[in-house]
Amino acid sequence: MEAPTLDSMMEHHRFPDDHISLLLLFLYSPIGLFLLLLRIFIGAHIFLVSCVLPDSVRRFLMRIMTSVLGVFTSVSEPHVRDKSVKIYISNHRTYFDHNVVSLITSCASPSVSCPPGFLCWARGFLELGTPGSRAQLQESLKHYLSQTGSPPLLLFPEEETTNGKKGLLNFSSWAFSLSDSVQPLTLHVQRPLISPMVTGCPWVMELFWMLFIPFTIYQVRWLPPVFRYPKESDEEFSSRVQKLMALSMGIIGTRHTAVDRAEHLKRRRRESPPPAASVSSSTADSRMVQRVKEVLPQVPLSVIHKDLGEGYKGI
Repeated sequence: MEAPTLDSMMEHHRFPDDHISLLLLFLYSPIGLFLLLLRIFIGAHIFLVSCVLPDSVRRFLMRIMTSVLGVFTSVSEPHVRDKSVKIYISNHRTYFDHNVVSLITSCASPSVSCPPGFLCWARGFLELGTPGSRAQLQESLKHYLSQTGSPPLLLFPEEETTNGKKGLLNFSSWAFSLSDSVQPLTLHVQRPLISPMVTGCPWVMELFWMLFIPFTIYQVRWLPPVFRYPKESDEEFSSRVQKLMALSMGIIGTRHTAVDRAEHLKRRRRESPPPAASVSSSTADSRMVQRVKEVLPQVPLSVIHKDLGEGYKGI
């Protein structure tokens, strides 16, 4: 089977193309704005509660309370989860994957890009100090795992999000150097009317749409633990786990890396169509922006431009 292109593994547009879906979005928009304001108020209280409750009680209550925010989780194959495994491996769908999985089981997820501080802590990441080299990160995580009673690590070896429809990015091998056993899990995300995630959109904007839309469903499926073969390298171990996860998702494990993804997005920004095509494309984009603005008058034009990917400036 031919490997998918990087473009097919990303989502560039948020709004639907058909008139019926746009009409439904227009009819829903007053309700969505009301839910947005209500959920911001409730979300602030949920955040405060999560700061003071113990982990076991917090997960139970948070799972109920986050349903008020429109986030629902569905778990399959819970019996295969091995509590002795200290590394969970997941595909990466949205900015909130680690928050959702932490509602199901106790785990910690480090951020490789977010600097330590209040924002990193508030988003639910494990703080390991100022991000440094990959070797420093590995040493910090090994020290974390050596501590008695530390929750398992949830890692995303793709290192960037994809739409989960065509393929998985190449798994970074550093995540597999931490242990000889890992437990894979797969994430599927569903949302009505709009895309669950638009490539390159800031996490704050994604949070806005999550609170605006009626619900988002995260489907978590546990896969059996995977153990390293004798003399198997980190690269071979990571490739084997990637293939197993891709097979369970019905997609392909690719050799595209997170760096390839970043370069691809840069090329999309630099490339421009020929003048004639540019005019027609600009006209078509303007019409689309105008149509969305008529349907959702409360949404700022800048947000519409970004989420439509006009000229791919929002990427």
